[in-house]
Amino acid sequence: MASSPPAHEVYQHGHHASVVSNHAKRTAEREAAFFLGELRPGHRLLDVGCGPGSITAGLARRVAPGEAIGIDTSASVIDSARSLLDAPIANLTFEVASIYQSRFAAETFDAVFAHQVLQHLARPVEALAQMRGLLKPEGVIGVRDVDWGSATFYPANEGMRRFLALYYELARRNGGEPNAGRYLRRWLREAGFARTRVTTSATSYADGAATREWANTYAERTLHSNLADKALEYAIATRADLKCMADGWRAWGDDPDAFYCFSHTEVVAWKQP
Repeated sequence: MASSPPAHEVYQHGHHASVVSNHAKRTAEREAAFFLGELRPGHRLLDVGCGPGSITAGLARRVAPGEAIGIDTSASVIDSARSLLDAPIANLTFEVASIYQSRFAAETFDAVFAHQVLQHLARPVEALAQMRGLLKPEGVIGVRDVDWGSATFYPANEGMRRFLALYYELARRNGGEPNAGRYLRRWLREAGFARTRVTTSATSYADGAATREWANTYAERTLHSNLADKALEYAIATRADLKCMADGWRAWGDDPDAFYCFSHTEVVAWKQP
C-alpha cells in the first residue's frame, strides 16, 4: 500500500488558529449526513484528513464499539484533535499519517471517510485507490468536497474578487483542484469504484452574525494563514494586496444585504468484489 508522496502538494489553508477553530465547529451530523446511514455499530472506520477531529468524534460514536481512527499529515492539528475532545471516546484514536503511505493492512476497514480533502491533493485518484485498497469487500467510502466555482456572493467588491483569483492561483501552484466537487464521481470511477451515489448540499451565510463570522475567518486567513504565507512566497501578492482582500471580506460581512453560498458534492461508493 506504500506510495511516495507527491513532490508538490500543499494543504492550502494550513493550520492557523483561524482555520482550526472554524473546522472544529464541523459535526458528523451536518457535514457527514449523507454518509451516516451507511455506518453500523462494530464497523472499523478511517477518517482521512481528519483535522481537529470534530467530525471523526461523531463518526466514532456511530460505529462504537468498532474502532475509529482519524489521520492527518499535520502533527499540530492531530494534537488539537486530541485536546479538543470534551471527553475521551474509548474507540477513537488520532495519529499523524499520510494516505499515500498507509501503515494499515489491506482490506481491514469497513468504512473510509474524507471531508474537504481531495481538493488539496495533487493525486486524488491515487489517494482514492489507496483508500479503496484499505476497504473490505463491500466496504463503503464517503467523500465530500466543495466546488469553489459555485461560489455566489453579494454584494461583490474588489477585495473579494481579488481573493478568489488568488485562491485559484494558489491552488494551481500548490497542486490542488478548487473545483474538486465536480470531479468526484470521475475520480472515484478512475480509482476503481463502479457503484456510486451522488448528492449535493449547499452552505450559505445569510444573516448578520453568520456573514460577519465567515468574513472575519477569511479575513484572518488572508492575512495570517498558509494562504498568506504561500501568496508571499510565490510573489503573487504583497502585504498590501492581502490587506485589501481582507478589508473586502470584512466590508462584505458587515453589509446588511450580505449573502454567500457555495455547493458541495457528496459521493458514497462501495467496493465491489
